[in-house]
Amino acid sequence: MSSSSIENDALSALRSSYKAYETEDTSDSGTLGKEAFLTLLCAQLENQNPMDPTDISSFSDQLAQYTQVEQLINANDTLEEMLEQTSGSESATNATDFVGMQVTGEVNTMTVGDGSVTSGFYTLSEAAEVVIVVSDADGNLVTTLTEGQQEAGSFLVTWDGTDGNGDAVDEGTYTYAVMANPGSGYEQVSSTITGTVSAVAYQNGTAFLVVGGVLLDPSSLTSVTESATTPSDDTATSILEYLGKTVGSNYPLVQVEDGQVAGEELGYYLETAEAVTVTIYNAIGEAVATIEVAADDTLAGDNKVSWDALADTGHQVNDGLYFYSVETSSGTATTPISGEVTGIQYVNGVQYLALGESGRLVSLSTITSVQ
Repeated sequence: MSSSSIENDALSALRSSYKAYETEDTSDSGTLGKEAFLTLLCAQLENQNPMDPTDISSFSDQLAQYTQVEQLINANDTLEEMLEQTSGSESATNATDFVGMQVTGEVNTMTVGDGSVTSGFYTLSEAAEVVIVVSDADGNLVTTLTEGQQEAGSFLVTWDGTDGNGDAVDEGTYTYAVMANPGSGYEQVSSTITGTVSAVAYQNGTAFLVVGGVLLDPSSLTSVTESATTPSDDTATSILEYLGKTVGSNYPLVQVEDGQVAGEELGYYLETAEAVTVTIYNAIGEAVATIEVAADDTLAGDNKVSWDALADTGHQVNDGLYFYSVETSSGTATTPISGEVTGIQYVNGVQYLALGESGRLVSLSTITSVQ
């Protein structure tokens, strides 16, 4: 057998072996893929002029160069995959940078997941009849929440995660629009919240900022100011000015210390006596306890209900801050609180106003009146 025959057989085997492992798409006529490159080289060697054979060193250099380029391309692909995998953790890391900062952002979504629903938020500049429209990601109507007549102030949006028929909705993110009628017709109310970021919470793998018990998407922020954990002299002076004054809020915070609820019972206001459901949430908006009160045990006006700091599971809740909502069939229940500021209390590095014997704490961002 001649050397030329042996060489051609070897080249054919080499070419076949590369074809067996070829996976890239070279349908683009302007792109020379690995298979086409090797085919040309092998064809060049098979049809070389016996009187002027191809320099084997040149062939080796070309093959080595192609191999180096291919390795660089593969390394680049690997790096891109690593960046995609770590993008979520980088986002979470950036979110933690906001903890302790004073932020303002748009709030128009509620997330259903892990058996709970996050809260929404809105502010009224004047008394109005309020209706909240909840829609899915495609803009389809899911349900309508009738809030009834509300006074001027800030309010939480609480939703049980069911549609208009009372059926549980799928997990995911839902948008809401707050429609208010002060007497001249319904108009949409901008739902922005301003407050200090107390923590970062995660829903379906996405990081949210916890501001006054409301989950805020970092991408919705419109302003960020310096940390409340290292306040300037002006900030310290401004909060101290509340001492001795009577402030009002629709968003009382309940503190649990050493397994006990600090202060008095939880207060709420009803237009008429009717059955109510009091839901207590932790700092990241998860419902931890539910209290049912029969109509016979309520009255028109101010009401109170006790909570023993136990979750619905029967276990003691963790020490920390909690907030609550009161729901009725008419949707007219509110949770106003008013009292003299007797101290400034720090919880997780955030400043709150302490309202006397009530034991309730109030965030500066939720104050509705000062006397």
